[in-house]
Amino acid sequence: MSAAPESPRPLNEQTTAAVQRRIGIPVRRTARMHNEICSVDSFRQFAQGYGDDNPLYSDPAYAQSSSWGASLAPPLYAYSAGKWRPVDWTEEQRAEMTSGDPLANIGQYMCGERWIFTKPVRAGDVLIREQSMFSAELKSSSFGGGQGALVSHRLAWEDESGSPYAVRFLDYWHADRNKSRAAGKHRHVESPAYSDEDLERIDHLYANETRRGATPFLVGDVAVGDTLGPIAKGPMTVSDIVYWHAGIGMGDLGLGAFKLSYKNRQRMPGFYQKDRFGAWDAAIRVHWDQSAAARLGQPESYDYGFMRTNWMVHLITNWMGDGAWIWQLSFAVKKFNYVGDVHYVSGTVGEVDPSTNRVTIDVALVNQRDETTACGRAIVILPEATGGSAQIPQYDDTDVCEATTP
Repeated sequence: MSAAPESPRPLNEQTTAAVQRRIGIPVRRTARMHNEICSVDSFRQFAQGYGDDNPLYSDPAYAQSSSWGASLAPPLYAYSAGKWRPVDWTEEQRAEMTSGDPLANIGQYMCGERWIFTKPVRAGDVLIREQSMFSAELKSSSFGGGQGALVSHRLAWEDESGSPYAVRFLDYWHADRNKSRAAGKHRHVESPAYSDEDLERIDHLYANETRRGATPFLVGDVAVGDTLGPIAKGPMTVSDIVYWHAGIGMGDLGLGAFKLSYKNRQRMPGFYQKDRFGAWDAAIRVHWDQSAAARLGQPESYDYGFMRTNWMVHLITNWMGDGAWIWQLSFAVKKFNYVGDVHYVSGTVGEVDPSTNRVTIDVALVNQRDETTACGRAIVILPEATGGSAQIPQYDDTDVCEATTP
């Protein structure tokens, strides 16, 4: 029998200081990723998980005729891929990292992420993953009943020589689950009810979604104020979340079925609670189990913020064409996206820099209640007029923007 989870620590300066002591110490991971070796099949499956049928990711014959000369992974594919770099702690680091997670059993919600992409991922590549705490500070927010902790993690995917493919700064808002439940601000969110006419309008957007593809697209073709989309995503169903996991796997939590779930529960008992049958189940089920979401004061199950980041990327890659490159991306989650919601993803060109072929795009994701639930910004590098693919700069930490509270 698994022991009952310990009570969480109070979210105060002492707890935050305990988190800050871990900044820069590499994390040890044992769970294997969904795609340890990159493959054309896994590129296709990842893209299909967020509803993208771009042949650059799914059709090797098409991709071979592109300026890249081969299939590429979708921009955010690294999330699902790689092998963890072995970690050797000093005695001081070992003492710190084995003293217990200061944020154990405190509510955790993804509120944003920031990426830099420095080279394409191709079939056969092995990405070496590493992760460490990057920053932690107390903040005030209406989300979760008031005060919380904004905590950022740095994840990097590198080749064997240490050259990065991508670097991600992942931002979480940690808030007391009981206060969040007591606040109850989401309980009375109106559930949608779609008419046939509503569904026809959504289907019209799906049917008329366009992709630039192999058509050349240069910086001289772009002007400030140009618009992208909208594209539709939804109404989101539990099946969509199942498809999502089929494409990206279950992350790095070590989850698995039956005996594998039992073994994982021995490793991290605090991640499991009893369901309505009195059986142990993972906390992650809030994304597909309405009764689990209700225990957190939510009216329905809800998505992963990272799903919507991919929706933003889908809009941009449709627009920019095969030879362009998403270089920088930041994304902030503002509100929940519930099962049953539909989103309209659109963008606007905010800046054009002809000297570097860089275009800045601001993106908004708006649901059927006319709420902006997430927003983001991307810098796209378009190819040179002489042809070929975009020229990608070397990685620099200073290019990453700051995290924001929800």
